[in-house]
Amino acid sequence: MIFLFLLLIVLPIAEMFVLLKAGGAFGALPVIAAVVATALIGGAIIRWQGLQALHKLRQSTGNGEAPIEPVVDGFFLLIAAPFLMTPGFITDAFGFLLLVPPFRHAIAREALKRIRASIDSGKTTFTFRQF
Repeated sequence: MIFLFLLLIVLPIAEMFVLLKAGGAFGALPVIAAVVATALIGGAIIRWQGLQALHKLRQSTGNGEAPIEPVVDGFFLLIAAPFLMTPGFITDAFGFLLLVPPFRHAIAREALKRIRASIDSGKTTFTFRQF
């Protein structure tokens, strides 16, 4: 609930504040150009890394290996895309961080540790059903 509040209320207000400050310091046209440029550059990087992840996925499955890394990469690229396409410098910073493979792999490792700890403590259980 708090995450949604921050995402939907606080983040847009912070983005507007930063954009207004940047516009006051650099002018409107350079700020608009920077926002458009980050979206275009981010989109190009996502496309390139997405194609690499797809290639690794095909290669892993062709070799009979579990395609863990390409799936993680694809998941984080899907998360990075809306951050980079949303106008603003704060969301762009989050989006570009997700484009750095060591950063996103560290996030995935930490999430996996938390999931394992939750399962080991009994807080999380899985039930499999047949249809």
